[in-house]
Amino acid sequence: MPPFVSVGMPIFNGARYAPAAIDSVLAQTFGDWELVICDNASTDDTESLCRSYAQRDPRIKYFRNPENLGAHPNYGLAFARSQGRYFKWAAHDDVLQPAYLETCLDALERTPDAVVCQTFLEYIDAEGRRVGIYDSKLRGADSAA
Repeated sequence: MPPFVSVGMPIFNGARYAPAAIDSVLAQTFGDWELVICDNASTDDTESLCRSYAQRDPRIKYFRNPENLGAHPNYGLAFARSQGRYFKWAAHDDVLQPAYLETCLDALERTPDAVVCQTFLEYIDAEGRRVGIYDSKLRGADSAA
């Protein structure tokens, strides 16, 4: 059975922040997901780090490009390798709140005509301290339902 949601994580030289990002996916209250990591030929410890996570949890799929393809093609590969009904991008330095997937999926399932679900984003610094909130201001894009 394919997972209900795929989280695509394109990455290049992200070893410093990737553990927090991957751990935040592992900590989700909704568990029917896969994490598709596409490593764009990183030259730091990204490969060993990601392989270690993939060995510990079968929901984590790790792919490594033999050479750097550029950001756009690597994003495309992360999406193409995903199998879930829903898809979410996650950068290697994104930290998700534990109920993020559950909350977004609940909203999408309750609103069948919805094509996207986006929350406010909380900016954090390198130490994880809150520095601000981003509102996409997608006013008027709400579902009519």
